[in-house]
Amino acid sequence: MINPSTAILFAQYKRWADQMLFTSLSELPSEELTKERPGPLKNFIGILNHVYVIDRIWQANILQHAHGHKSRMEILHPTLADLRRAQEDMNEWFVCWAKQQTDDSLARALDFHFLSGQAGVMTVGTMFLHVANHATFHRGWITQLYFEIPAPPPVTDLCVYLTEISCAATLPT
Repeated sequence: MINPSTAILFAQYKRWADQMLFTSLSELPSEELTKERPGPLKNFIGILNHVYVIDRIWQANILQHAHGHKSRMEILHPTLADLRRAQEDMNEWFVCWAKQQTDDSLARALDFHFLSGQAGVMTVGTMFLHVANHATFHRGWITQLYFEIPAPPPVTDLCVYLTEISCAATLPT
């Protein structure tokens, strides 16, 4: 079971990791962002839009709203700058949302439907864990693509984030 502290940690970690990733991607030659590569999502922009769409779908499931998406592969933001702004807004929403959660709210089971129409039930906390885990999976996929360029990928590991925030907390003010 996820608790509020863990939800906050993972929301803040996801925000940080996505910032690291988008900053690194903005430093690549622009043609690398849309260069077609093997796989179902074809390029960096496709992968990042997929992550954003999934975030929107699960946000809607958590809020018990219709999300309106028909595909996980939609390209809502074809440019890195627009996509970055949208993802930053989404990540900020999840951070604020996490700070409002309680043990009870995270344990609440909700009905939802996958895009296939199949019904499902998950707790709010596990829905959010899926959001965080899904983004981590795709950051790993993107890291692999960096080696094909070749370019050094950003380091977005949880342990790096935890070390950075721990060191920042101990700095004199």
